[in-house]
Amino acid sequence: MKQLSLLIFLLVCSCSDPKPAVAEPPTYQTLHRENAKGTFFHFDHEGNLYLACSIHQGNNSPGIKLVRHESDDFVIVGKQIHHQKDIRVLKFNSDNIGEKTALPYHVDPSVSRGDEVVILNRGQKISGTVHQTPTSKDHHYYLETGEVFAADGMSGSPVYSVRLGTVVGVLLTANNKTKATIGGFELLEMP
Repeated sequence: MKQLSLLIFLLVCSCSDPKPAVAEPPTYQTLHRENAKGTFFHFDHEGNLYLACSIHQGNNSPGIKLVRHESDDFVIVGKQIHHQKDIRVLKFNSDNIGEKTALPYHVDPSVSRGDEVVILNRGQKISGTVHQTPTSKDHHYYLETGEVFAADGMSGSPVYSVRLGTVVGVLLTANNKTKATIGGFELLEMP
């Protein structure tokens, strides 16, 4: 009986070990509308390139010009091809922003409590740990960082999973505009 109890204890402990990192988060320069807050990012899904943003940033009118932070690179937004509760995914046209700098995306990302994730914005890598998953009343995942970050204008930033080596979500909210320690995001779930 003692051996069975020990075996069960070891099995439970091994299941709760931290998940190993698969990939170092890339440095990524997000895209922004000129003279406007908010963030867009581009990603590769099955060989095609798309833009993602929070629903309140990516209005549905094509032709918006987005610039990459601290560069002359830009894209012209195309039509919306997919939306979720708080996320828009759009087509885009660009000669200078392409697959070399696109963030990876894998279908059906899974995020669990305790996963290490990183918010990528304007070259910053803001590390955090998922501490809350969606409930029946709230569809957001929440990450907690070890340090404060300025969240103003970061809505729409990509959330990258270190364990999966892929973008898993879009940052939508934070607990403070200038001294945030918690960020809320929605999973990016492409059809």
